[in-house]
Amino acid sequence: MRNILNLDSNDLKWLEDKFERYQQLDREIAIRKEELKIREDDQNIGGGKSNVVGNPIESQVIREQSDPFIVQREAWKRGIDKTIQKQNIDVKAMIEDKYWGENSYMDWVTIGEVHGFQQAKTYRIRYKFLEEFAKNIGYI
Repeated sequence: MRNILNLDSNDLKWLEDKFERYQQLDREIAIRKEELKIREDDQNIGGGKSNVVGNPIESQVIREQSDPFIVQREAWKRGIDKTIQKQNIDVKAMIEDKYWGENSYMDWVTIGEVHGFQQAKTYRIRYKFLEEFAKNIGYI
């Protein structure tokens, strides 16, 4: 198990990538669900019955709920929502501005200054909410 106090720069980049992709996650999930609807050719020529559920809607739901791609992205989405919900108003505004706002091109120091935080405080806030997100998705 990972030590909670040891998120390195690669971990932080990976976690930040999930925040940056937050608005795309619904689209990625929808595309994957459509891919799962495409029926595979039956390769069981002359064989016995398969043990797959006969109801196509039920089998589609089972495929979607057991697909690791969909499960993972839904977990990221829930984790981000839960992380943002726990933040105070100032931190929430900074996160939304950094990842999805008009100032998303700015680095952390500049975003912190815009929101009235000094450099060290900005990086502490960043680390804290990314650590919280990592806990929420089971990364640490």
